[in-house]
Amino acid sequence: MRLDSLKNKAEFDFIYKNAQRFFHKNFVLYALQISSIKPSNFRTQKFIDSLHSHSAEMYIGLSISRKVGKACVRNLLKRRLRAIMYENRSKLQDYIFVIVAKEGIVLADFATLQRDILFACSKISQNYQKTHKAHSPNKPKRI
Repeated sequence: MRLDSLKNKAEFDFIYKNAQRFFHKNFVLYALQISSIKPSNFRTQKFIDSLHSHSAEMYIGLSISRKVGKACVRNLLKRRLRAIMYENRSKLQDYIFVIVAKEGIVLADFATLQRDILFACSKISQNYQKTHKAHSPNKPKRI
């Protein structure tokens, strides 16, 4: 399974606008399930076409500002986050993730960071399952 990254501002903006969010003291995780994206307008269709051209099962975008630390610290953090997502790619496939780092994230070691990221991912996937069951067309609606 391939892991790919988001490339441009338009892709990041689409995720920020349409994804579910999970707030943590060290990061904000945005997650959007690829199969749930419906082509409603030209921009959405363009985004879907760009995803299909990469042919990956999971996408990740990292946003780490200079407030977090110097370049070597930010690069170390990016390598750690990519490694966490790559190790758990079978559990996290069919999603697009954007991780926005906060200043305190540099104090977390790899194990803590991994635990927190996986916890956030599991919460978001549970939330997707709940919302998709609630909006299922086969389920009768209460009046």
